[in-house]
Amino acid sequence: TANVRSSSIPLLPRDTAYKVVLLDIEGCTTSIDFVKNELFGYARTHMQTYCDTHDDVQHLRNGLMEDVQAHGGGNYNNMSVPELSLYLMDRDVKSLSLKQLQGDMWKTAFENNQVKGHVYADFLPMLQWMKQNNISVSIYSSGSVQAQKLLFGHSIAGNLVDYMDSHFDIGNAGSKKEASSYSTIAKTLNVEPRSICFVSDIVAELDAARNAGIGGTVLSIRPGNAPVTTTTYPMIHSLLQLCG
Repeated sequence: TANVRSSSIPLLPRDTAYKVVLLDIEGCTTSIDFVKNELFGYARTHMQTYCDTHDDVQHLRNGLMEDVQAHGGGNYNNMSVPELSLYLMDRDVKSLSLKQLQGDMWKTAFENNQVKGHVYADFLPMLQWMKQNNISVSIYSSGSVQAQKLLFGHSIAGNLVDYMDSHFDIGNAGSKKEASSYSTIAKTLNVEPRSICFVSDIVAELDAARNAGIGGTVLSIRPGNAPVTTTTYPMIHSLLQLCG
């Protein structure tokens, strides 16, 4: 509460310059523990079985090999799709081919009710408030657009996808740590960068957004997020702090 009163958090719609709220997923709408332990844990545990029973994964092999080669994998030619995938997962490589494979696996898990997408309790009320006040909500995550829609479409709060206007990932926008990605998002949304408020738990992403001229850059503080020692960004502990 003190941070809200003392900082320059853009409480909406008090600042009518903001037309779009752009949200990260991990550490913002959704627990990092859920993503790491449940989603990535599911992909890791079921990788071999899934690849053994889905021949269509082989079309991802070349892309996976290129990414493994780029990250020091010397024997990539002799590695199977599961081995290539786990190599990249172990190094947290943002690989488009890996993201596609994980998204396909999660589709099976969500549709079979093996997994329910975690969202914080303040997320749905925030979405409802934004909708009532004609403020657009978009998602930007390194996870694929497919994976984003699966998580929010099969969440513990129900199907939330209709509350969101656009979804961005590294495939259609670029790296979250590059300023050009946020310029691309603004152009896609047909708004000025200064009319976007971006919320993330990663300072480097906020730096990139600010360098692109994004008007609002806000640091999300959630249980389990990486500790932040110093920051010039306003901090929020709930997305409801954005609601004026």
